[in-house]
Amino acid sequence: MHALRHSSLCLALLGLVACAPKDGGQAAAPPASRPPTPAAAVKAEFARLQAQGPQALPRQATRLEYPLTRGLMKAGGLDAALGGEARADAALRALYASYELKSAALAAALPTLFDKHSGGGGGYGSGGDAGVAGTAASTALAGIQGAAGEQAWERGQEEGHRSGSDTVETSSGTATVDWNENGYTTTTTFEGELPEGLKGKVTTRVKSVACPDAQGKVEVEFESLSDLGAGNGSAQTKVSSKLVEHLDDDANLIDDDMDSDVHVEQSTGAGSRVDVTDTLSTSRNEMGSTVNGRSHGVTDEDVQLAQGLAKVGRFAAMSALDAARKAWESGKCVDLQVRSDPTKRKGARPNTAYTLFAEPRAKADGMPTGGTIKASLNGANRLNPTGKVRADAKFDYANPEKKEQSASIDFEARSRRGVGKATLDFDTRKSGYRVSGGGGDPVDQVVCAIDKPFVLNGKLFGVEFSGGLSGSYRFVRTPNIPGLSWKAHGSYAIVFPNGEDKPGTMTTSGGGTTTAGSQSRTTSGGERFTLTPVEDCGGAP
Repeated sequence: MHALRHSSLCLALLGLVACAPKDGGQAAAPPASRPPTPAAAVKAEFARLQAQGPQALPRQATRLEYPLTRGLMKAGGLDAALGGEARADAALRALYASYELKSAALAAALPTLFDKHSGGGGGYGSGGDAGVAGTAASTALAGIQGAAGEQAWERGQEEGHRSGSDTVETSSGTATVDWNENGYTTTTTFEGELPEGLKGKVTTRVKSVACPDAQGKVEVEFESLSDLGAGNGSAQTKVSSKLVEHLDDDANLIDDDMDSDVHVEQSTGAGSRVDVTDTLSTSRNEMGSTVNGRSHGVTDEDVQLAQGLAKVGRFAAMSALDAARKAWESGKCVDLQVRSDPTKRKGARPNTAYTLFAEPRAKADGMPTGGTIKASLNGANRLNPTGKVRADAKFDYANPEKKEQSASIDFEARSRRGVGKATLDFDTRKSGYRVSGGGGDPVDQVVCAIDKPFVLNGKLFGVEFSGGLSGSYRFVRTPNIPGLSWKAHGSYAIVFPNGEDKPGTMTTSGGGTTTAGSQSRTTSGGERFTLTPVEDCGGAP
């Protein structure tokens, strides 16, 4: 192998495929500390690339894909169709430059295409060199497409839609998102065509499961399909990457865990082909690269470059998984059910003692999630315990000690099913209920303290209630009409089926007597009223 070609290959594979020195020199001795596991080492390398900025992975991929594609163009008849090697090389570089512009424009637009509330601003910018290759453009889009799909999925959960689909045409290409309650798929496509006759098309697909299963498994798929054509010649590069990882009981990805399978196939219409897979599986205890096929004329260097491109495909899937993290951390995978005893938290007496219950359930199957729960108090008074506890959990809380104060408690559940979030609000402010309804003499007024005697005033009558959730009532005001008098009494009951901080009903049952001179008439019956909580009683009694 020519020394210059060897050094170029090693530069392209730096950090992906080890290149031994040609002089037979000995490598430096490894440090005495225990080396990282293969999965941990790959994650550390991915973090290193991320720290270099969004251009790092596409540039790495282009350095691998370019020499492979040039070889395919020669073998597939594209060089001949374009007028020779020099013109084909110039055309490919020009096409890559257009790929960079179009993929960067799509990357910048994707955050707003499916989420109108987003501020936009995705993308990876321009590296200022010869552009990016087809698979390289896909690697730049992987994480951004994943984020756009996650946004669409999350919005659907908020709006109560079980599934949806949307396609947007832009000047740079097409973007589609499909989602259901289990996950989402985003697909982008853009094309390029040069006057010289070289045309290309790049399709990128990212598929992700939104919520971890009972074992904490999360899964993403990345696929890049890059087609080239000129005259009767054609070439194609396909990279398919599947990644499975697991969450621990604290909703974090396990560092030493990865099942990654990547397939790279480059082919031409004339029959040239290189086909490799690369596997890193901790569950199956498998690691390494396999050459599935290579046609005549495919060099060892071509195979190594394809193997390096497989590792880039793994990083692209990791970018998509990094975007999917927001789904299981959003609180939409876990229903954290919280309640209090007593149920009344608004307008409560100062220093009321509560028992709080926090029970996280997976939305997918309704099962307990396990893991931990932490409660954080914002305001007064006392909460116990304050650290992480095992789910399901109970907490003791005493609300503010003074009137006109408020507090809230934020709950966060973390488990291999994801993150659940919930809040309970408390206050000792003067609050009450708007009471509306009644029959012949309807009322619509605010009552601040239904636990004490209160009067409902219609246009004609005033009715006093004894206070509390049940008791008695009687007329205390009647029309002043000479010769006429009214008397009435009975019982009432108030019910809050969903708690005292939600609307309830009051029903009455009793009878009354109307007297006109020496004649009287007695009637019986009942009425129904709606009680709606209000935050501020104002000057109401």
